Amino acid sequence: MPFPVEKSCGTWKHDKHSDNYQQIMEKFGVPAEKFKKLQTGTFPVSASLSGDKYTSKVELMGEVREKTFTLGVESDDDDRLSGRKRKVTYTIEGDNLVSVFPDHDGSGTPVRVTRHFVDDDTIRTDIKVGDDLEGWVTTKRC
Repeated sequence: MPFPVEKSCGTWKHDKHSDNYQQIMEKFGVPAEKFKKLQTGTFPVSASLSGDKYTSKVELMGEVREKTFTLGVESDDDDRLSGRKRKVTYTIEGDNLVSVFPDHDGSGTPVRVTRHFVDDDTIRTDIKVGDDLEGWVTTKRC
């Protein structure tokens, strides 16, 4: 069964994460104060899939971010948490929504982010940065 995009709509909050999750966020360029807000805040999400067009709208820390990507096609991405611009490719692989950043930090370090539902109210996101840093975070529906 493919990743159920519409099921991801709703309001979410941080739940649990791997011990090295803060280290991953630092690699992403997320400042410590934003990391703390990210852990305690809630974020409304709306998402849709029409053919191969994936659209998501997320409200995070007072900012609304809406993006549309064509699955399987590399696109520009503007990360408001870190302020970085980078390339990304979204795909659906089985029951996972996957985003791959071939050079997330400008020095050639790839990042792979894989999201899947654990149950109706929990999404697990697995993150791999380069070859040696892996972690995860779960979010819960509010």
